[in-house]
Formats: sequence, C-alpha cells, structure tokens
Amino acid sequence: MKKKLIGEIALIAATVILIGALLLRGRIDYTPISNIIKHEKKTYHHSDTLKALIFYHAADYFVYHGQVIGFQYDMIKQMAKDFNMQADIAIEADPDSMMMKSFSNDYDIIGFDFDKNFFSPMYLKVSAPHSLTYPIILMRKKTEFDSSATHVAHTPAQYNQKLNFSQLQLPKSWRREDHPDKTVEDLIEMLEDTLIDYVVCNHNVAITLLPFYKNLEMGPRVGDDFPRNWVLNPRNKTLNDSINLWLVNMKKTKFYKRICLRYLSQHSQIINNSFGHKKDNISTYDNCIQAASEKHGLDWRFVSSIIYQESHFCTDVLGMGGSYGIMQMMPVTYERYGLTDTSTVEDQIWGGVKYIRFLYNIFDEKVDTNDIYYFVAGSYNSGPGHILDAITLAKKHGADSEHWVSVKEYLLLKSHKEYYSDPDVKCGYYPGKHTVDYVQEVMDRYNGYKLTKKE
Repeated sequence: MKKKLIGEIALIAATVILIGALLLRGRIDYTPISNIIKHEKKTYHHSDTLKALIFYHAADYFVYHGQVIGFQYDMIKQMAKDFNMQADIAIEADPDSMMMKSFSNDYDIIGFDFDKNFFSPMYLKVSAPHSLTYPIILMRKKTEFDSSATHVAHTPAQYNQKLNFSQLQLPKSWRREDHPDKTVEDLIEMLEDTLIDYVVCNHNVAITLLPFYKNLEMGPRVGDDFPRNWVLNPRNKTLNDSINLWLVNMKKTKFYKRICLRYLSQHSQIINNSFGHKKDNISTYDNCIQAASEKHGLDWRFVSSIIYQESHFCTDVLGMGGSYGIMQMMPVTYERYGLTDTSTVEDQIWGGVKYIRFLYNIFDEKVDTNDIYYFVAGSYNSGPGHILDAITLAKKHGADSEHWVSVKEYLLLKSHKEYYSDPDVKCGYYPGKHTVDYVQEVMDRYNGYKLTKKE
C-alpha cells in the first residue's frame, strides 16, 4: 500500500511538472513579439543584422525590371524591417553548396527546399512553415492518354515527397521513376522534346517554369500539401522563437496574402511577364553600360545596380541637392568629365562610369578585393572622404579596416561627437545609416544581377 501511495504521489508530481512545462511553453510561444525582439537584440544581435542565405530559384529570388524581388526575399526583408534589423541576404545557385551551408551555422535563416525529414533534428533546426506546396504532374498540351500503356511519372534528383496516383486515370497503371542525376529543368526539357511524357515537380516550381514552355501544361496534383520551412541557426534560440512567432502572425496579414498572389499564383502577372521571355535586359541602356564598364575595367552589373539605385534608369530625375540625370551626379562632378545637363544619356553614363572607376582607384589596395565594390558604392553615395574617415577610425580602434562589415560600424559612429571630432577625422560629422542601407541595397541587387546576367 505504501509503495502504491508513493507511486501515485510521484505520478501526480510528474503530471504537475508536465502541465507546468506546457503552460510555460505556451507563455513563451505567445510572448509579445516586441518583447522577444528587445531581448534578442540585448543577448545576441549586437550588429542588428539578420543574415540570410536564399537559394536562387524561380519565384523566391529573381530580377524583375532591374529590381531584385521574390517570395522569400520579400518575406525576409519585411521580417528584418519588423524586427528593426538590417537584412544581409546572400544568394547561392549551387544546390550542393547550399546543402553544405545549411549545416554551417553561418546564417540566421537559410531558404532552401530539401527533404528535412532525412536529417535528424539534432543537426538541423527548421522554422515554422512559411508556405505550403504539393507535387503535381507536368505534361505536354493535348497529350492523349493511352489506357493500355504503363505511365511513368519522372521525378528529379533529391525529390523525396510521397506520391499518390489515386486521382489520375487508371491509378494502377502509373509508376514512379527517380532520376538522381537530373534536375527538374532537365526533365522538363526532356518532356518538351517528347523524350518522356510526364514530370513531377512542386506546384510553386511549376507556376514559375511553365511560362518558358508554351507547349506544356499543369496536370493533376499527385500528393498532399507539405510545408516549406527555413533552416534556422540552432545557436539562436531566442531569435528562432522570434522568427517562428513572426511567421505565425505574418500569415494572418494582407501583406502575406499579397505576396502569395504575387509570386505563388499561376495567374501572377509578374511571374508570367518575367519568366515568359528568356531574354530580359536590366535596362534599355545595357549595351552602353557594358561598353563603358568594359573600357574602364568595371563589372557592368555593379554599375547597373548603382544606376537603378540612383534613378531607376529614368533620365529626367532632379535630386534635392542638385544632382540630376540618369547617374544623379552633382553638377561639379559632371563638369569634371566635360558634361552638362544638356549632355546625352549615353554621355552621362560614360561620365558616371569614369567617376565610379575614380572611386575604385581610391580604394584599390586599401581594402580587400572581394569587398571593394561595397566601398565604391558607399563613396558614390556619401563621397569618398567619409568612407576614408571610417577606415581611419577602424584602424585607430584596432578593428578590421579592409572589410566593409567592420568599416560600416565606424561610418555609423561618425554621427557621434566622440568620433567625428577625432583629430584624424577629416570630413567631420556624418549620419551614416542612409549610406549603410544604400550599400546593402546596391550589393543585394548586384548579387542578383550576377546570377541572372552574364558578365
């Protein structure tokens, strides 16, 4: 009897502890997001930067009329804005490299679709779903169904979703064939060339690839909905709680509904307009920008990103400070290259490229080669003097003066008297946040251009 009583007491105690833990968990899950973010910044994100890596893929990240957009890109940018953080978004086009980086803990968020059920939660931390998708059949239009044949649904490499053929004609006549050495794009090319008759891919992929192939159409779904998640950094427990809570709340907003219609709908105008043409220029001035950039040893895609940031390729823009034209340079800078407000757009571009090369030469051999365009972009916005001051301050305080991630912190500090009144600072006070944001936007767009446009 005594043992039985002790056992009952132990069971009651365990139940109380379990209920308490569940209640505590509930309280954590529903902590106001402002409190979570405040705590997170205090304990982890000293730089207030949200680092993300996105796999370059249709709908999630692409260039449209010179601007970088996409479902996951827009989601992460909005999250960073809501968290009052800066989004530092890198792009990767190689799936093998993306897989390796998913285990690196170098990023806060990794946007990459692969079957996470194959990996132990001990090694991968995934977020709440950011969206759902499902497997569908792709086929050629007007495909005649042969009731006497066996029908093969071809699946691409690393496609591990369970298929269900019960909604198809003669379900027992269907079988699956995996292709570990073929991408979904490879299989779609084979489908278009009539080498195979049916391809399986996810719905979100199909709606962005079909505009390329006017002879193909989407068939029935062949599986259940499954979640698309981000890979999170397991070291960032509090930040991960913030991200998951944000995802739950974001799905209830008009913003989320809008981007789903914009990127994940078969009737999206952006998807059809962007992917319906295999050749899409950044601007009508691509040839001129390419020629001028090649002449002066610059990457034309970087120059294009600067121009988009300055004028969106509009030629009659007049800035508040007196800057004008497609390059938005000041009159004194145009005059240095023999230009005026009556010069042609092409001449303005050539003059602007010469100026960008001038800025490049200032930082050549002063900073890391891989980072030089960050410094050039910053100088185009603020003038080189403030960037050189930030480099000087970084050196003086024992920080890394050759990489932008360190130097930008001292550019931000130039709004503080302790730093702008330093005797080694030549250009005085400067509110650096605008320039830091400017550089990030230019480089994000440039990275997008590099993936979609040849050098």
